[in-house]
Amino acid sequence: MLFTKYSIMLARNKNILFLNLYAFSLTGGVEKVSKNFIYTLRQLFSEKEWASYSMYDKTADVDGRYTSNSTYRTFGGAKISFILTSFWKGLSSPTLILSHINLLLVAKLISFVKPKHRFILFAHGIEVWDQLPKWKVDFIRNKVEVWAVSNYTRDRMVNQHHLKQNQLKVLNNSLSPFLNFPTLFEKPKQLTEKYGLDIKNPILYTLSRLSAAEKYKGYDTVIIALAELKKKGHHFTYLLAGKADETEKLRITQLVNTLNLTENVKLLGYLSDDELSAHFLLSDIFIMPSKGEGFGIVFIEAAAHGCQIIGGNTDGSTDALLNGKLGQMVNPNSEVEIINAIQTALANHHHQANEQQQLTVKHFGFEQYMEQVNRLIANP
Repeated sequence: MLFTKYSIMLARNKNILFLNLYAFSLTGGVEKVSKNFIYTLRQLFSEKEWASYSMYDKTADVDGRYTSNSTYRTFGGAKISFILTSFWKGLSSPTLILSHINLLLVAKLISFVKPKHRFILFAHGIEVWDQLPKWKVDFIRNKVEVWAVSNYTRDRMVNQHHLKQNQLKVLNNSLSPFLNFPTLFEKPKQLTEKYGLDIKNPILYTLSRLSAAEKYKGYDTVIIALAELKKKGHHFTYLLAGKADETEKLRITQLVNTLNLTENVKLLGYLSDDELSAHFLLSDIFIMPSKGEGFGIVFIEAAAHGCQIIGGNTDGSTDALLNGKLGQMVNPNSEVEIINAIQTALANHHHQANEQQQLTVKHFGFEQYMEQVNRLIANP
């Protein structure tokens, strides 16, 4: 086992139970956090000292690099079985860590029998920002330690739910422990040929779920801004990747057609994890001026591949962008600011991709993340 020095420091905190909704059967930001945390536990503890249960994951989806069957148990959506098994296991686990607020009921039940147990909740974004049931707020106030993925999420929770500042700790998300960092920042030829790209023209890129129910990622505002830049004579390609529902795909397609951008904007659809690195390398600018991001792991992934970054300045993206050190921050509602930021990036011919990567790893590398987790667990 790696990092035995941390295991020694954490010897008094044996028997940790980590509960999650999904870690391996979905591919969103919350799931990436869960995977990284599971791998952290694997490095810090022996197999007898921790366990993780997943309500919805299926055994076939589990990535053996992160965990083993002896420590990770899947329930495939069997909610009652998950709750009962987690309850009984939790009674003998002095530290219970929850990946999502929707698992709070399990902690509440355990607290009736084991009131001195330590309860920790990961807080990501929109799921904790607004009004919550009274019992959840009361339980969090009285019994729960919150690990917020960004300063923004921490501040929203303090203000919305009137929590004490010392109840919440900020634990920024991290890069994957298995990310292969590029050393040559060259556009993959197979992708330029696949998409028929002229590499003389800059390539902008957004990777995001396209959902009619959300609409906070900002890609539609980017498209509108690019239409103005095209009128000014700029040449570019905008790649918009991510799983899309039919309603949103139709809306974006109609917007692209209306703005005469059919030759400039390409909807790529869902990309597998194996395809992500090549698409980051393909891109000159990663742009996602969101206004509802809890953190935005995709920003640090793009930065680790050397991309110039443009993000929003009103949500958790500010943590991911190191308050402007890793990229430009704009008002996500301002087309003018987005246009100016794109023009600034296009004019930046001295961008140092390797320095961008080094700064990202320094702040968001997995080893740094593991050290932070170690400190948080060792020092309640």
